[in-house]
Amino acid sequence: MEQGKGRRFPRDTEEVRTKPRERERSGRNWRVTIAKIVLVPILLFFSLVIGLTIGYGVVGHKPTAEVFDLGTYKHMWDLLFANT
Repeated sequence: MEQGKGRRFPRDTEEVRTKPRERERSGRNWRVTIAKIVLVPILLFFSLVIGLTIGYGVVGHKPTAEVFDLGTYKHMWDLLFANT
């Protein structure tokens, strides 16, 4: 069985050495990077709001408008840390 003794590896050939550098390719992807930085927090915020409305309104059988009321979260805070 021949295991390639005496053969040159692809990293030693000229084909691999003539590849473009990473620095040259990363210059045109700045739009994608900016889009990720801006879109990810926006999508996380909207998924939080949607999750709160579904969890409080549908699963909890409460009025959905109470999700956006600050008094609701003050009440939950008081319930959680009443004995501390």
